[in-house]
Amino acid sequence: MPTSTVLFAGGGTGGHIYPNAAIADRLRDRLRDRLPEMGIHFLVSQRPGDARTMAKLGEAFTANPVKPLPSPRQLWRAPGFLLAWRRGVGEAVEVLRAHHVAVVVATGGFVSGPAIVAAAKLGLPRAMVNLDAIPGRANRRIYPRCTKVFSAHATPMLPGAEIIGLPLRSSSRWTSDAQAARLQLGLDPARRVVFVTGATHGAQSIILAMMKIVSDPAKAQAFSGWQVLHQCGTFNVATLQAAYDAAGVPAKAVAYIDGMGQAYGAADLVVSRAGAGSVAEAWANARATLFLPNPYHADGHQRHNAAAVAGAGGAMIVEDHVDPAHNAADFGRQLLGLMGDHQRRATMAAASRESRPPEGANVVSKWIAEIMDNDV
Repeated sequence: MPTSTVLFAGGGTGGHIYPNAAIADRLRDRLRDRLPEMGIHFLVSQRPGDARTMAKLGEAFTANPVKPLPSPRQLWRAPGFLLAWRRGVGEAVEVLRAHHVAVVVATGGFVSGPAIVAAAKLGLPRAMVNLDAIPGRANRRIYPRCTKVFSAHATPMLPGAEIIGLPLRSSSRWTSDAQAARLQLGLDPARRVVFVTGATHGAQSIILAMMKIVSDPAKAQAFSGWQVLHQCGTFNVATLQAAYDAAGVPAKAVAYIDGMGQAYGAADLVVSRAGAGSVAEAWANARATLFLPNPYHADGHQRHNAAAVAGAGGAMIVEDHVDPAHNAADFGRQLLGLMGDHQRRATMAAASRESRPPEGANVVSKWIAEIMDNDV
């Protein structure tokens, strides 16, 4: 058994897990000579998607029973939350002891709470890596208990946080040419690519908007010389593929893409939600992007996530009206306009490249490595 372990906490969505995986990858690179004695363990939620994500990563993990903090409108859920919280903290303490954890890193979300509280109980170094421009309720509550706070966005809600780029895995970046990426993805290397992604769940309103756009023969004609790579998450792949095929638009619809760097590398133009990870990936790969922030988030944090890159000129923020016809008219106009304007896409890509922040996994892994060195 490892004599010293790093615990990475975060779950509920892949967006909280993959930044931890990026830091873990970089940490292994830094401490390669200590791998036999160093352990890495993940603490995630009991949602089925977390287990699937961990299986793909091949990392050891424990699922914690904690539940999301209920909103003021759902106070009837408070008793169940409190029971799950107490159990979650207790089980987190057991994990820390059983795995000889020396340091805890949490990327936010409701799983982070028990991990940070348990680490505080045991007097362990503990860091929070805030990913969103507007910190979630869990982050705002636990950051005073942390011995170190990193944030991918400057925010007055987290005073004293060290500002870093969002941690990304190497598979999220593409360093070769677009044609190579297209060939690896089974796309036509000679056609330009619109990469559409709604992250893990697919973003149904974006999917329906794309289906509505290509169903209009005049709009479908604008895709001449182009092809679409569409990651649709939980949406039915066959239904989406059939819509593109019926419109005569070359397209490849897939549920999930393992190497997101390939998808961004293949793209001339990206259409995306504006989750923290999605913004960071588009920015790191310097791709002209149309961001459609999730319209169902009350705090509008996805719009804030995309604000920096949009303000630098590397992206545009378009309102998601939810209604397919409304989106086809508004978002469709922006999409087709950019598809037909090579110079504007090039200008946006250059602005993204010049303004992108330094990648954060290196900074956080260095902080962990220093602690691990002192733990010898």
